[in-house]
Formats: sequence, structure tokens, C-alpha cells
Amino acid sequence: MKAVFVQRDEKSAKAKAAELARQFQTRFPKAMEIFEAGIDDVLSYLHYPQPHRVRISSTNPLERLNLEIRRRTRVVGIFPHAGSCLRLIGMLLVEKNEDWLTDDKAYLTFDDAPAEESAAKVLSMAASQ
Repeated sequence: MKAVFVQRDEKSAKAKAAELARQFQTRFPKAMEIFEAGIDDVLSYLHYPQPHRVRISSTNPLERLNLEIRRRTRVVGIFPHAGSCLRLIGMLLVEKNEDWLTDDKAYLTFDDAPAEESAAKVLSMAASQ
């Protein structure tokens, strides 16, 4: 299965996926049905530029963000109401977004484009999915 995800383009990845599905169809029919149904979704990262694929094919940044949110909410302990918790989490997300847009080592960059332009490109690429 790993061979499907190391392909450089969507066409070859789908060909490997079809080959894998044919190979295991008789032994694992239900698993291959689920695999074939979700292959377009799991290969969506191939629509992005090559330098971005390494970063978006992993959930590590999302897991790190969740850990940061958990750490900061544990410091507070008990929130007076749900709105206060949402405000804190929202502020953390805004702060992280600003860091990603303005940092010299930005998470995703588009060559020499300004940060606002880069953010617009990321959003337009995500919207096209």
C-alpha cells in the first residue's frame, strides 16, 4: 500500500491503487471496496505543488496544534462558560495562522509572493478540492 502514496503524480498513484485492489480483491473484498471508494480523497494532496506535499501529507502539524490547544486550556482549568473556551481556542488559532503567514520559515510558501497572496493561493487551492 505504501507504493501508492510514494508516486509522484495522481495518474501513477491511481494505477498502483487499482493494481493493489485487483491483487487483494479476492482475499479482502470489503476492505478493497472501502479503499477504492476513498482513493480520490487520500490522494488529494497530489493536486498541490511538489514542495508542499511533504507537509500536507502528514497530520503532524495538526496534532501539534491540538497539543498546544490542550496545553493552554489545561492551564485555565475550568471555564465559566463555553463561550470563554471558544474565545481562547479561537485566539490560539488566529495566533497560529498569523505565525504561519508572517514567519520567515512559513509552513507553506509560494516563492516570492507576499504572505497575503500566499494565503489567498492556499485558500483557493483548498477550495478547488
